[in-house]
Amino acid sequence: MSWGWELTAPDAKADYRGTPAGTISLPARRSFALLVDLDGTMADTVPVCVNAVRATLMRHVGKVHSDAEILAHFGYNEEEVLRRMAPDCWQACASTYIQEYERAHDLCPDPFPGILDLLRSLRSRGIRLGLVTGKGRDTLAITFRRLGFTDLFDEVRCGSPDPKVKAKWIGELLRVFRVSGHRAAYVGDAPADIRAARSNGILALAAAWAPNVKTEPLVSEHPDALLDSVSELARWLGGWLGRD
Repeated sequence: MSWGWELTAPDAKADYRGTPAGTISLPARRSFALLVDLDGTMADTVPVCVNAVRATLMRHVGKVHSDAEILAHFGYNEEEVLRRMAPDCWQACASTYIQEYERAHDLCPDPFPGILDLLRSLRSRGIRLGLVTGKGRDTLAITFRRLGFTDLFDEVRCGSPDPKVKAKWIGELLRVFRVSGHRAAYVGDAPADIRAARSNGILALAAAWAPNVKTEPLVSEHPDALLDSVSELARWLGGWLGRD
């Protein structure tokens, strides 16, 4: 499985009364693509990642690391995080991490409310859906199984030791889907996600609905929309698709 133009985006605060969070009442738009991040965008899985890293390092290094110490390495896939935090035993850490990630996933039993219904609604109307994530393949498979994401996306791309790989994967999916510019958007919760979208000339949507998201760094990247709920994302997408 396989896992640019600028446009003034529709007003994220626009009033689309009567549109439920998970539906968009529009005809098919087969020449559009929505690409999304996973951690902090589809589900609140960042605490799962952090706790799995902490438990893994405690077992192999014997030290308790703070959230800040662990999050400072995010942007890489998990293998590279472990290489950097436990260079002398990262290989042993890698297999332990998968076990700890599965165990810690109880912290995130469900996706963000409405996100599955929204993406299914988009797909049923012909929107191409792609996932571009910094997660490794093994942990991605666990999250897909636990949260019901299997068969949701047309294309999926995983992380790598290169923190800039998201821009590369976004560009690849745009070629696969044969869309660009204002007909494609990427939704993510990190400043790097906005930059990755911008580097490919597509719309950059900032997901600001995770419990601990920091909005100021997102605002500083000037996204096309700063969205504080999945419902707002649905309304924004309705305006985007309806204006073409």
